[in-house]
Amino acid sequence: MPVSLQKGQKVSLTKGNPGLKHVVVGLGWDVNGFDLDAAAFLLTEDGRISHQKDFIYFGNLSHPSGAVKHLGDNLTGVGDGDDEQIQIDLSKIPSNIVKIA
Repeated sequence: MPVSLQKGQKVSLTKGNPGLKHVVVGLGWDVNGFDLDAAAFLLTEDGRISHQKDFIYFGNLSHPSGAVKHLGDNLTGVGDGDDEQIQIDLSKIPSNIVKIA
């Protein structure tokens, strides 16, 4: 079931959906001359990444656990739908990670 969020909005993926396992976060844009980038930070209890590999983006496409994967960099935003996507497997998130931002 897709959920479309606006800037600043949040959605709980665990409290309301305890059986949820796979999530895809998509970013789409159609403004000429801009290159937007999707990224994910896997954060520990103190709100920080514990290692550089906990930052997933076009330069680091996959977390070592396999829990988070960036599907590649789109430089133009051309085309319909998502221009960049990040796939998340909640069942593979390491135990020290408490939040993905």
